[in-house]
Amino acid sequence: MSKKRLYVLRHGNAFAHGYERDDLRELTPEGVDEVKQTARAFKERGERLDAVFVSPYVRAQQTADYFLETLGQVGLVAQSCPLITPSGKELDVALWLNDQTADSILLITHQPFAHQLVELLCDEPLSSRFAMTTAALAAVEGELFATACCQYRWAIAR
Repeated sequence: MSKKRLYVLRHGNAFAHGYERDDLRELTPEGVDEVKQTARAFKERGERLDAVFVSPYVRAQQTADYFLETLGQVGLVAQSCPLITPSGKELDVALWLNDQTADSILLITHQPFAHQLVELLCDEPLSSRFAMTTAALAAVEGELFATACCQYRWAIAR
């Protein structure tokens, strides 16, 4: 069985106030810059994506747009996924991920879900310095996505 790679990206910095609905919050100019920096750092690693799934929340959709534009990988289109919102259930998502045929998947999501998913999948405790700050990206790999079945590879964080 070949190893699959999963990248978990938290959305960039978003406006905190002035929205009646959390799902409508937009990225700040700082958040846009953070996302572009993360995309450039990812691109420098020379890794490629086969599929991108993004939370339907506005800030995550904007993060996907800026990340993919900066990455410049031809033919890559983000698909909206309601499973990966801030209240996502990491075990449900791990099971769903195993049904995906892509070998290299990017999820664009939120806290606390992002950290909880990485923590669930990794076979060793994460460093106490590990944090899914805005526009942070964590990379894990494994033969399947299940509790403690993946290896933590690296992270890009500001």
